Amino acid sequence: MKQTLEMLVELQRLEDELRDLRTAKAELEALERDNAEALEGFDAMLAEQAARIDETKAFCEEKEAEIKETEEANRRSRTRLSGITNQRELNALNKELETQRRLTQQRNEELLKLMEQLEAAQADYAKRKAERDELAEQMKALEAELAGRVEEKAALADQYTARRQELRGKLDRGLVSRFDRISKGRDGIAVADVVDGTCTGCRMQVPPQVFIRLQRMESLEQCQSCVRMLVWFAGVDGATAETSAGPADASAAEAAAE
Repeated sequence: MKQTLEMLVELQRLEDELRDLRTAKAELEALERDNAEALEGFDAMLAEQAARIDETKAFCEEKEAEIKETEEANRRSRTRLSGITNQRELNALNKELETQRRLTQQRNEELLKLMEQLEAAQADYAKRKAERDELAEQMKALEAELAGRVEEKAALADQYTARRQELRGKLDRGLVSRFDRISKGRDGIAVADVVDGTCTGCRMQVPPQVFIRLQRMESLEQCQSCVRMLVWFAGVDGATAETSAGPADASAAEAAAE
């Protein structure tokens, strides 16, 4: 019986390793997909900011052209001063020059505001671009770490699969069918360890007499709560019953059970 229990524990551990590999692969795919979507959203936001910056630059250029045009008109108006022959013409020219002056001042103020907006937008873009690049590096590191784990597990997958098939061939067919049935209904865990009298599969206490039998490794027990097969893993790994409960404790528990 002990050999059967040992094979069941090893089979469960192999199933755990292969399930962990499948889970890690799924996590890596999900992580890569989520990271790509997050960066795509970030890039779209940066593209919108860049478009607004380009638009503001275009407004600045238009305003500079308008200022230059006003200054040119002002220059041409001043050249007419030498040709003024009466007060009426002088008054009209002065009024024209004043209008051009106010217009130039207004456009300069508008340009200043646009330049301030442009500077703030460029600073914000640079900040967000740096955040995006930092986030991309962090994502890349996480993906590399998870990919490394997947690669390590994948390197042993063939070995685990071969050993799993070997164990399934050695175990009783009925026991293997039972293992598969429980595994399918219990998240891939058909064999549960018992630690301190508790089933690690469902965290429920097992009866004292059951725990004693598990320590003796002379029978295959089943959890009354989650129906998983119960094995005392410590015994499989070389521990003795005295490690968990001394002879006096075991006798007392057995007597109480009787």
